[in-house]
Amino acid sequence: MTRDKTISVEPETTVVPDKHRRDFLKRSGAGVLSLSLSSLASGLAPGFVKDANAGTASPKYASWEDIYRKEWKWDKVTWGSHLNVCWPQGSCKFYVYVRNGIVWREEQAAKTAACSVDYVDYNPLGCQKGSAFNNNLYGDERVKYPLMRVGKRGEGKWKRVSWDEATTAIADSIIDSFEEQKTSDGFILDAPHVHAGSIAWGAGFRMTYLMDGVSPDINVDIGDTYMGAFHTFGKMHMGYSADNLLDSELIFMTCSNWSYTYPSSYHFMTEARYKGAEVVVVAPDFNPTTPAADLHVPVRVGGDAAFWLGVSQVMVEEKLINRQFVSEQTDMPLLVRMDTGKFLSAADIDGGDEKQFYFFDEKSKALHKANRGTLKLDIVPALEGASTVKLKNGTSVQVRTVFEALKEHLKEYTPEQASAKSGVPASLIREIGRKVAKKRTSSYIGFSSAKSYHGDLMERSLLLAMALSGNWGKPGTGFFAWSYADDNMLFLGVMNKPVAEGGMDELHHMAEDFHKRTIAADSTATDEMSNIEFIKAVTAAVGLVPPAMWLYYHVGYDQLWNNQAWSDPALKKSYGGYLDEAIKKGWWTKDHIRPAPDKTPHVYMLLSQNPMRRKRSGAKMFPEVLFPKLKMIFALETRMSSSAMYADIVLPCAWYYEKHEMTTPCSGNPFFTFVDRAVPPPGECREEWDGIALILKKMGERAKARGLVEYTDHNGKKRKYGELYDKFTMNGRLLTNDDCMKEMVEINKAVGVFAKDYSYEKFKKDGQTRFLSFGAGASKYAQGNEIDVTKPIYPLRWHVEDKKVFPTHTRRAQFYLDHDWYLEAGEGLPTHKDTPMVGGDHPFKITGGHPRVSIHSTHLTNSHLSRLHRGQPVVHMNAKDAAELGIKDGEMAKLFNDFADCEIMVRTAPNVQPKQCIVYFWDAHQYKDWKPYDILLIGMPKPLHLAGGYEQFRYYFMNGSPAPVTDRGVRVSIKKA
Repeated sequence: MTRDKTISVEPETTVVPDKHRRDFLKRSGAGVLSLSLSSLASGLAPGFVKDANAGTASPKYASWEDIYRKEWKWDKVTWGSHLNVCWPQGSCKFYVYVRNGIVWREEQAAKTAACSVDYVDYNPLGCQKGSAFNNNLYGDERVKYPLMRVGKRGEGKWKRVSWDEATTAIADSIIDSFEEQKTSDGFILDAPHVHAGSIAWGAGFRMTYLMDGVSPDINVDIGDTYMGAFHTFGKMHMGYSADNLLDSELIFMTCSNWSYTYPSSYHFMTEARYKGAEVVVVAPDFNPTTPAADLHVPVRVGGDAAFWLGVSQVMVEEKLINRQFVSEQTDMPLLVRMDTGKFLSAADIDGGDEKQFYFFDEKSKALHKANRGTLKLDIVPALEGASTVKLKNGTSVQVRTVFEALKEHLKEYTPEQASAKSGVPASLIREIGRKVAKKRTSSYIGFSSAKSYHGDLMERSLLLAMALSGNWGKPGTGFFAWSYADDNMLFLGVMNKPVAEGGMDELHHMAEDFHKRTIAADSTATDEMSNIEFIKAVTAAVGLVPPAMWLYYHVGYDQLWNNQAWSDPALKKSYGGYLDEAIKKGWWTKDHIRPAPDKTPHVYMLLSQNPMRRKRSGAKMFPEVLFPKLKMIFALETRMSSSAMYADIVLPCAWYYEKHEMTTPCSGNPFFTFVDRAVPPPGECREEWDGIALILKKMGERAKARGLVEYTDHNGKKRKYGELYDKFTMNGRLLTNDDCMKEMVEINKAVGVFAKDYSYEKFKKDGQTRFLSFGAGASKYAQGNEIDVTKPIYPLRWHVEDKKVFPTHTRRAQFYLDHDWYLEAGEGLPTHKDTPMVGGDHPFKITGGHPRVSIHSTHLTNSHLSRLHRGQPVVHMNAKDAAELGIKDGEMAKLFNDFADCEIMVRTAPNVQPKQCIVYFWDAHQYKDWKPYDILLIGMPKPLHLAGGYEQFRYYFMNGSPAPVTDRGVRVSIKKA
């Protein structure tokens, strides 16, 4: 376990030479940093080091043990973790080793306990990315001083300036926008998720909350949403912990590849197999997770819904369904009018509530109102059957149950028919249908689902199979590991004063007020429903908006998304046509559509955000359409990214190990981990919180110097420039990350995430703590279950055992959507649809995901990890396909469609399906002419997700609205470059 004598942190990737980028590296002072053993050896004189490097002297050691001991002697060891979270795990606890002011090494602490002796622990909990992160700190890309552009945007010409000069220019640009447009809509913060840290994300919330700025919802923007689950359950953050797999008998891995994306908890899957569970991987390619599975379901790209509907057909046809569960938990017994396709309601029968729906009583055959306040059944509702009912106007109409409609629908999905649509053998569909019906089943739906145009149909179809078999709300079940405790970030963003002075009490009173109003409007409403209304208000107050609106009106994506040849042929209108209708119906308001279409964005702030890589086709649309409109682009960054290269000002920020932070854990790994300040940040790097505070302080100073006192926000209310800094820092109480960490601990104590007697000091000493609840916000209710720290986490128990209703249109898990748009598109019930020809009529379908050696693109130029791959962008394609095109392994190829093209190296692979090609994340600067494969992807959002007027069709923080990321299955052609 020795390190190389000399470690070069210069990226070893093969990239197209770019003199502007290299000029930046020279001016930044990064160059090549050589760390040798001599730099870590205490007591060696500089003269001796010089002679040793020249080869004229050598150290005198008594024995080889002396060398080993000196190499592993450290000045200090701190706790650390990595905030570029590979959600849903993250929060891996690391030791960070420091010598002579340099982070020289990190390793897994292996100190994360099991929930009880009956379950295995999480250790060692970490991966190669975390163990090599120290190289990133000293990479050539680090920005150490404020930089101001002196050439054209993107040209890479900079001059070093002071923080005062930089923040003055930024402050003036924001004030100019506010004054010119008489609104705050001109300021856009493209936020970082939690990749800069919990405090940095909280700082972004607080900044836009106080300024009334605009912030596209990053979670929707990157497609970390489950719209099928959202529409079925009225929520999506329903996660389990990794050890919950140990209670499963059958585990499905779909739209995921744990070998790459979840290595730290991969062992839970193998441990489950030791206990007798079967693991099934559903994927087009024989991906790296598959060899450890029991079965591989070789579904075609986009064919998942057909496979799952075939599974459901087997259970229904062979009478293997859990009738009690289906009758109680789902909308299957509800009656549907056969003339209109709408649920039969009291408005039809006697002029009553249009949301009051009906069962048939199995015993009496009479109509019976479905209780909207509880899932507990007071009759046995009929699942099958059709009949005639009399309406209030005296006419009669044929009605049938949703389940009866489903049975008819599933006749199109016999195993043979489903096989033809999905590519999965009929015999395998039958085998799996019988297994699901009999075994306690969990699934892990990866985020690739949300990147599929019809990912919602894929999810709804999987969830249908789980409903028919009774597989949710009990240990060993669940759909993903995506629930989290985030109150510490969101509430830090909107509190007016610290917890000790009643800051959380104010928010609690606001939530109580929403609860009273919600119950007053509907006595059957639940705490969960009122909390959603509260979070919707907080979302608007913070300035969070659905990103598809911003991209459509201001970044030129209307040019792409209104191309109906690239959309679902079943849709009657273009994306813009659906958007116009939705706005006219009041489903989307001025709080959602910001900046307003008639306003021009002026100031664009990047906070550890890289739209040139992250946004589908962003490398083309942003420079060509958005950037020319902007009067100021500035970035708070740790390193020079592809997007920061286009900024007017780049402000240097502290990275992991250089600031106090805490992780934002998900249920998959339910531990908060302390990130200590192991070393000071280099140069003039600052914490993001401090950097934003300086900008707000400078806005007050510049406004005063210009004789300005206040500005008008987007609601027409006045806000004072001079109050922004004091409100942001809570009158000087929150000046540093350490201050914010202490406040976040207090928030977590107030909402029950931490114990009441927990302390910041204990957190810092122990380095990690398990969260005790999901807090007081939307996450608590979405999970639908309390946390018992002695057992694995699983969701939806409240609904199964306590009979609490779901926050949906029918108050049940809803598989039939009788919304006009969905009926017209043929998606009332879960169904299979081929992926539209996004990008044009081309033979290959492109897929992708997270790479093996990087979290997002953060580690792709890491000198150590670059030795583990080809060091440049690669497309994986079927060996026979490549041979037919005359392309050999290692040769360059051109990927192209009707919109764009890029050049990339080919890796031939027998485990990739014919006419599938796979590209994982790479940064734009690693491609020829900075044209990444992302430029081809378009990100066509599904217009149906603009639908409203239906309880679960809504947007609030991290939930709902069309995701502009549907790139799986985009069409491309390939030819030899």
